[in-house]
Amino acid sequence: MQIISILMNCYNCEKYLKESINSIYSQTFNDWEIIFIDNCSTDNSNNIATSFNDKLKYYKTDKLIPLGEARNFGLQFCKGNFLAFLDTDDIWLPNKLEQQIKLMRSNDFQMIYSGVIYIDENSNEFATDIPKAQSGNVFAQQLLRYEINMQSVIIKNNININFNINMQFSPDFDLFMKIASKYQVGVINEPLVKYRKLSNSLTSKKIDRWWIETKETLDNIFIEQPELAIKYSNEKNIAYAKTTYYKALYLISINSWKQAQEELSSIKNINLIYKILYFLSFSKTAWKFAHKFKK
Repeated sequence: MQIISILMNCYNCEKYLKESINSIYSQTFNDWEIIFIDNCSTDNSNNIATSFNDKLKYYKTDKLIPLGEARNFGLQFCKGNFLAFLDTDDIWLPNKLEQQIKLMRSNDFQMIYSGVIYIDENSNEFATDIPKAQSGNVFAQQLLRYEINMQSVIIKNNININFNINMQFSPDFDLFMKIASKYQVGVINEPLVKYRKLSNSLTSKKIDRWWIETKETLDNIFIEQPELAIKYSNEKNIAYAKTTYYKALYLISINSWKQAQEELSSIKNINLIYKILYFLSFSKTAWKFAHKFKK
């Protein structure tokens, strides 16, 4: 049994698949297995995946299922001591696993994540995101600014790990926030992953779910652990303000500007950014320009 099980979920992912898998085979730490879940692809993904050796274990779903459900389907085959994830359009840097396993073995962390380099459709690097949190209790930092990129994560496979199959936008946020609220987490403050930002990504298509699912995760954490709501009251308010901002984004996407302004009005005193966004919402041109610039 390999020490690390790497879960890859695939649906019609042939474009970048070989490059992604090769980034695993190029790791300086090689005690791993790939659990590859083909979610009824109709392109050449099958042939690409099965062209690798038996360190890649190929499984196919009986029918096309939602991503969260597909990930849970794959988890049953992950028997390693540690669990990692790689989406089929992203890339690991060669020392990713080696650095994380070294940190895991020298500390009592349940999970570790790192920074990321953002790349576009043509693999051009355009930004780098370095985590601000330090190893230990990272929950407060995630409330202020969520920074856990799924492709950078490695988890001890000794707890009940599963994804909320009802979530279409943020099943990974839901899982990692719940882990961060209960366990010590390691942080590597340098990029170990190249994360591809695609204009037609699932995230950009699910804007109606952003605020609903983010709020659901926060609600569940604070209901289960009410002491955290007291301990991190300021950070909690900032996290909930972001869900309101997400709701405003959705309302604007369906041209409900007045309702969006009402939502933004409720958070305009949280910080200067939300106050600026509230006033920008009275000008469609200014709002669109500001968000285009941000993007």
